[in-house]
Amino acid sequence: MRRAEPVVRRAVDRGELPSGTDPAEVIKNLAAPLYFRVLITAERVDADTADRAAAVLAAARHGGLG
Repeated sequence: MRRAEPVVRRAVDRGELPSGTDPAEVIKNLAAPLYFRVLITAERVDADTADRAAAVLAAARHGGLG
């Protein structure tokens, strides 16, 4: 996770995400639905799953993960 946090910080620096966005929370919330399917339910990850995980970015853009 720590390796991915700089990506979120750069998005904050570019103004793509609001200041105060917690990089760890963004990464955890993006990864959780994917890991759940792969490791817990053994379902495949499809485009719909990826779209739902990406909805986390919409929440982050509106300050929902600060």
